[in-house]
Amino acid sequence: MRTLRPRFLAALMAASLLLVGLGVPSQAAPALAAVETAAVPLAKTGVASVKTTANLNMRKGESTKYAIVRTIPKNTTVPVSQQAANGWYKVSYKKKTGWISNKYAKAVSRHPAPKPKSGPSKKINLWVNATAAVNIRQGSGTSHKIIGSLPKNAAVKAVARASNGWYKITYKKKTGWVSHKHVQTCVKGCQVDTGAYTTNRAGLNDRYFTKSSGTDLYAAAGKRLRIGDIPKNSIVYRDLRWEKAGGPVAGWYFVRTQGMDGWMKASALARKSTATTSNTKNYTRKQVVKKANGMLPESMLAAIPWDKEKTLIAAPALADLTRMNTAFKKKFGKNIDVDLAYRTLDTQKYYYKELGAYIAAKPGTSNHGWGLAIDVPESHAYSFRGKYYKWLKSNSKKYNWLHRKNLEEFRADGSRNPYAEAWHFEYNGQ
Repeated sequence: MRTLRPRFLAALMAASLLLVGLGVPSQAAPALAAVETAAVPLAKTGVASVKTTANLNMRKGESTKYAIVRTIPKNTTVPVSQQAANGWYKVSYKKKTGWISNKYAKAVSRHPAPKPKSGPSKKINLWVNATAAVNIRQGSGTSHKIIGSLPKNAAVKAVARASNGWYKITYKKKTGWVSHKHVQTCVKGCQVDTGAYTTNRAGLNDRYFTKSSGTDLYAAAGKRLRIGDIPKNSIVYRDLRWEKAGGPVAGWYFVRTQGMDGWMKASALARKSTATTSNTKNYTRKQVVKKANGMLPESMLAAIPWDKEKTLIAAPALADLTRMNTAFKKKFGKNIDVDLAYRTLDTQKYYYKELGAYIAAKPGTSNHGWGLAIDVPESHAYSFRGKYYKWLKSNSKKYNWLHRKNLEEFRADGSRNPYAEAWHFEYNGQ
């Protein structure tokens, strides 16, 4: 009998070991004593099932040292119940359970990540405003999904506080949680959210007028978060409902003026307007437009005499507006309703921020900034189908007022105009 050479024996032993490690069946290795494994729970790996990429041996333990239980064919998908620290998967196949190498198995499905839970919270009732833009999340922590954003300086009511300090709020119909690190709380003279934009005609009757030019309006009482300055003799309505909601402060009123709302010092207000109701200095339109938009001097402004709110307008535009109103009243038995006319630069900035470029003109460019435009109410009678609009559209040019073509309901090609405004008329006289 010929003796095998040592080199041939070494090659034979190497091939035998290779067959044991991969999926090709070989002589079962002797069972080893139980070895402590460093398996980790499936919840940490997330793998739910794997597919074999070769004929793969399933073993009693998580390495090639363990005995083979059976061989799993290539491209077989098997469920995973555990994963060891070295990556091997614990799987089940044909009523047998064992371990396979992760080098020859590809993950094909994963368990959904467990949803984070919010900690305990207690009910509260206070205002918070954002000191910076902050994410609104589904739960009280950064592990929760982002569902929205609270802009810087926005005010909302907090109804609950979590044990970690986060606040539960509702903003733009989305209810969620914001971090206490990016908001400040308030219980008195607070910045409040009254909802959507509203005109001065909001059913309020407690009427005042500003005593001096540059009367400041603040988001919160105590000269906090200045919104803008209001011209002298501007109409101001005190809103007791929201004053109570924001927490009354002695010497401060919560008011609505020029479509804005906020806090104003009571000492800055008077019951009567002292504005002129005529162009006493004979200003011309040309002189008005030379002034900085939104920064007209008091002498260039006049109050619309029939308007209960004494809305301010550029003095040279008043005479023609009065003539048009006389004809309007003869036709309908009532005066033209005016919502807004002159707007300060700060007011324009406010509108631009609140309403966006789609509706509001870029600050410093609006004809309202020179008091050379009026907005009538957005009611049916003043709508494109309304009788008041139709009359104004047909007759305003006689009195040097016009409704621009680019604001009409339909474009020249018959398509609907997304920038249509039935309420806006401009003065183009002298």
